[in-house]
Formats: sequence, structure tokens, C-alpha cells
Amino acid sequence: ENMARPLPLSVGEVLWDMLPDGKALGGAPTNVAWHLGQLGAEAHVVSAVGNDDLGREILNRLGEMGLDISAVAVIDDKPTSTVEARLDADGNASYVIHENVAWDHLPVSPAILALAARADALNFGSLSQRHTAGRAATMAILDAAGPDAIRVFDINLRPPFISREVLNGGLERATVVKMNDDELPI
Repeated sequence: ENMARPLPLSVGEVLWDMLPDGKALGGAPTNVAWHLGQLGAEAHVVSAVGNDDLGREILNRLGEMGLDISAVAVIDDKPTSTVEARLDADGNASYVIHENVAWDHLPVSPAILALAARADALNFGSLSQRHTAGRAATMAILDAAGPDAIRVFDINLRPPFISREVLNGGLERATVVKMNDDELPI
């Protein structure tokens, strides 16, 4: 039987985690897309990178991973996102998530909205909605998806980027909500 591959979109941040021993491709939506691709889905990353070496390296890496990058915008005047991970004496990580990066300004094109209308599932988070442009883009993409598309809201609370408006907007549109034990009380 020739079944069509599921079409999930992973909307949000794509970035480099700057670790003590070098950089690693990151961003929760990007990780989800990779795993979905490994399971055989036609996984798309919906994000943005800067028109810089770090952005080009991300696009190359995503392509090598077999992910569709047609919905990753290249933004000339915003840098590719980096996150500095720091470990304390006990090995607990804290993060410096730089602001005003490319994915904060995710553009919504007719092609992305058409892709969303065909999607079987959409994975989206709270962090990538910290900027009004990212929030508006995410909501437009979710609203363009069909009524049967599964919408997975991955709550990723990183102070100071915690917003009642973002959480409420995501919860109202979500089919499934993912959070950890620390995020549940918030």
C-alpha cells in the first residue's frame, strides 16, 4: 500500500547552542523535526536564519539531515540565533538566549500558509513567540492549518520570556500540550 508520508511542520527557533566544547545545532522545534524525519515523515522546519555564515551552515546541516528547508527564511538584517549555555559548579545549565535574531522576525509567506493548510501536524513553542512578529507569524500559520491538523504546543519557559498572552494563545489552539514538571505550576 502506497501511503503518503505524514507532513508535519515544526515552527520556531533554529539556532546554534554555543557549548563549552563547541557549537551544536539546536532549537526544540528543529530537534522535533529531525526526529519526525527519522520516523519517515516529510518534516519541514519553519524558521528563519540570518544572511551570515552561521545561517548558511544551519541550512546546509538541515539539508544534510534530510529536512525540507523551503520554509526557512533568510533575513538580511538579523543575525542567526545563538544561545550560550553555561554550567554552574553542580552541572546545572543556564542559557543566554540572544534577542532580536532572525527567528524573532519569522516572515509568513503565501507558500508557508499553503504548506500549513496541507500539514497533518504542527509543532510550535512558546519561546519563538517572545517577539510580536514571531507570535503573529506562529498564530497565522496555526490558523491556516486545517481543522484536523494536530497542533502540539511545546511550552518552553525561559525567563524572562514568559508571557500570559503567548501561553493563552497557544493553549487555545493546541490539540496537545507538552511541558515539564517545572513548567506545570507556572
